[in-house]
Formats: sequence, C-alpha cells, structure tokens
Amino acid sequence: MKILKYIFSGCAILLFSQCTDLAEEPYTFLSPSNYYKNADELNTALVSVYDGYQNGFNGNYKYIMYLEVLTEFGSPAYAKDDVQLWNVWSDMNNADKMVITNWDDAYNIINRANLVIGRGSDVEMDETLKKRYFAEARFLRAATYYNLVRMYGGVPIPETFTEGLKNLAIPRKTTEETYAYIIADLEYAEENLPQKSGYPSDNIWRASKGAAQALLGDLYLTRGSMTGDKTFFQKSKEYTTKVIQSSQYDLQSNFKDLWYWWNINNKNGIESVFEMQYGGVENEYNNNHVMFGVNITETTLGCYMYHRFGPSIQHYLSYSSDDTRKEGSFLTTVNVTEKGNSSHILQTIEFVPADKGFFPGSKGWKTASPGNLKFYDRTESSASLKKPQANSYVIRYADVLLDYAEAENEINGPAAAYAYVNRVRNRAKLPDLTPGLNKEQFADAIYKERGWEFVGEGLLFFDELRTNRIGKNISEHVKYGNDNGINMYVNNPLQFVPSKNFLFKIPRYDLDSNPALIQNPDNVSN
Repeated sequence: MKILKYIFSGCAILLFSQCTDLAEEPYTFLSPSNYYKNADELNTALVSVYDGYQNGFNGNYKYIMYLEVLTEFGSPAYAKDDVQLWNVWSDMNNADKMVITNWDDAYNIINRANLVIGRGSDVEMDETLKKRYFAEARFLRAATYYNLVRMYGGVPIPETFTEGLKNLAIPRKTTEETYAYIIADLEYAEENLPQKSGYPSDNIWRASKGAAQALLGDLYLTRGSMTGDKTFFQKSKEYTTKVIQSSQYDLQSNFKDLWYWWNINNKNGIESVFEMQYGGVENEYNNNHVMFGVNITETTLGCYMYHRFGPSIQHYLSYSSDDTRKEGSFLTTVNVTEKGNSSHILQTIEFVPADKGFFPGSKGWKTASPGNLKFYDRTESSASLKKPQANSYVIRYADVLLDYAEAENEINGPAAAYAYVNRVRNRAKLPDLTPGLNKEQFADAIYKERGWEFVGEGLLFFDELRTNRIGKNISEHVKYGNDNGINMYVNNPLQFVPSKNFLFKIPRYDLDSNPALIQNPDNVSN
C-alpha cells in the first residue's frame, strides 16, 4: 500500500552536502533507534525533507504539467498521459484517473518533517540551532499542506510521525483548521529562521525568514480571494511589506539571467526568495525536462526533450513583441547538428504559430507548442549525463511584488499599487501600465502580468482558481482552440466548466489506505 511509503520515509535519508550543487551520496537505511543522536544527524534528516519537497512538487513534472494544462496558459503538446483530456476538463470527478498524483508524495514530506520535529526534541544540541532546524521543517510542512489544501480542501493532519501500521485512520480537518495549522507553522518559521543574508554562502539555499513571510503573504491573499474578507488582504499586504522592506531581495535586472538556460551562475540569486536545488547526479536532477514542449534529441541543447506539454499558442501570441520575457522563456528555433557538432548544422527548425500546432510544421518543428526554457539545462554535461541541474523557483521576488499590488488594490484601489506592477513590467522592457484604471481593470492587468511572468512555474492554476476566472477563461480558451483548428483541440470540446470552488478527488488508492478519509463530493459543471 502507498501508506507504507510514509512509514519508511523517515529511515530512507538522503545524505548530501550543504551546498548549492548537491554532491552525490547513496540512500542509506538507518534504524530510528540509533539515529538522531546529534545536530549533524538531525540536519541530515532535515535535508531529506527538502529532498522530499523537491521530488514531490517542484521536481515532479506531473504536478506542474497537470495544473497548468488546466489553464489557458498551457496546452498538450502530445497525447501521452492523456494530457489532451485534461485540457478540456474530461472526467474530472474520477478518483481513479483524473487526479493529481502526488497526495502520497505530500504525506511522505509531512512524515519526514514530523520525524525531524518529533525525534529532534531529544537531541542534545544548541537550542537556537535546533529551533532553526524545526523552523525549516515546519516551513516545508506548511508549504506542503498549502499545496494540498488548495487542491483538496481540508486534509488529515497527523499529530506525529508514523512508526508502524497503527493509528493510520486519520480523519480530515476542515479547510479553516488546515489553514490555521499552516499559519502556525509559518509564524514559527518566521520567528526562528534567519534572513537569507544570515546564512553562510554554502547554506543560502535554505528556507529563510523572508520565505516564510512571502508564503504567508501569498496564503492570506488566497484566503482573501476565496472568502472576500478584506482583513486577509490586509494581512497579505503586511507580510509582503516585510519582505519588500527587508532589503534581502530585488528583481534580477535582466529577465534572462533568472534561468539556467541563459546563465549557469543564476542559482539562489537576488530574486530568489526560495528555490529547490538540483544537481547532475542520480535522484537529484531536475525532472521537469520531460514537460519541455519540444520533441527532440539535440546535444547542443543539453538533455533530450519531451513534448508532453508546453505553453499554449494562444498565450504565446499574447506577448508584446517588446516583452523580453517572450525570448527569455520560450524556445522557438533549433539548429539540428551532426552528432552535436555546433559548426555543422544539418537543419534549422522553427516553431510557426500559423501551423496551429500540427507537427512536423512548415519549418520542421516537432511538437504542438513552443518550448519552455525556464527549468532547462543546455550544458554539455546535461547532454552527456541526461541529468539537468537547473534549479526550480518556489518563490520569486516578482511574485511578492505582484502579491503586494493585488492586496493593495483590493484594499485601497490601484493608486499605490501601480509602482509594484510597473517594476515587473519595466524589467521586461515594457512601459508602465495605462494610468487611470479602475479596481477591476487593474486586477485584470495584474492577472495578465502574472501569466506573462510565471508561465510554466506552477502558480497560474491557483491564481485562476482563487480569482474566479477559471470557468470563463477555460471556456474561451477551448473555444479559441476549436474555432481556430488548433491541434489537440480539433473536435475536442470543453467537457466540464470548473468553478472557483473546484476540488480534486483524493486518489482512490490513498482513500482506500485510510478508512477515516471522506472523499470530496462530485464537482458540478459551472
């Protein structure tokens, strides 16, 4: 049963060094009875929580792919995994099939965090350092529950770590109780974590005070959007203000420099509030290359590329030609070389929007969408090892600025929020937003800006859901695909219109492993 994965996860600890390029070490089985004896061992257990979050969310291509293909920003690039059915919201109440598949990964992360906190209480070590370790574990636990509650509503909250097959029947908490638990974890993290600059250079990748504050800001923005309670927007503004005023972060001056594709020295840079670390070794490489959107093996581009999912043609065409994020985010031209020899080009293939996603296109493009460069590694080692080591952002400073602007607009209107959106636009070489927008127009402008800024990063589904745009936008997007004869949409009409309160079904195998779980009710098409 899947539940066994949670039981043994605390004993399968990944040992790797505290640096941004992770050193290769094997998984080692260590009995809890002779483990967690000192600070070093507790830290090793803590690093396994990071590893769990890395594999369960940011390094799990299906998590980002399945969420974003449900929006107008993403599109199936091939039929594998039935992604073309997700895009038209097919069979969305089927607990055996159309579900996000990382419920079990999430509880693996939670159990690892609970092991650190539970067994760490008896470790004799510096108490301030212990609190910091607990705060890191609680931050990751909170981030995990935050992903779960937005997808499923209230979820089970184990009181401690799992040691055997007893006491596994844990009922669900309410949504409000789940959020209260997350907030308590993040408040503890804020109190006990240092600022990013408080870490030595080889530990700068760890969760920081700013990361906890940024996540609280995003959480309260979500709560405000879902409930309409302006006190939540005020709390969001307070927490994002703390991050902005901390002087720990800034926008990367050149958008391209955010991405390993353009700048291999970009890891944990000035815009990074929190990111997942990847290295070119087994179990530590970034698996998101499988949703790259391009079906090609070309060694001058690094690791092989799949074409399961990519940016939608509709979204790609929405960028201004002046927007540097368009070139910075998308691959649309590839030189096919003879055995990776860049000086011997056999063919240049190009994505042509007028091909409408049918491939190979008029210029040889081999998939239904442009490629997404954001988490890709085109180095020679990536090509030879097939292990891309680009990091993945969990929170960027641009997200904090746009969260602040949205909260400010909800409270006071757009007047004081313009400056924060314009900072993001100006970095993309775009002019300031049109002055004089009303509250609703400004909210629409922020939503569009988030789409251009964060496509492919796993944020946009939740933006669309909480702002109640999902039903209208998905309906218009699929109609656009049908009306324009876009590949993967032809004769494939929208089968379900989601509402703001849409919740995924708990996967059947996880439901069966916990007899106290109650399944979410069927969603009703809007």
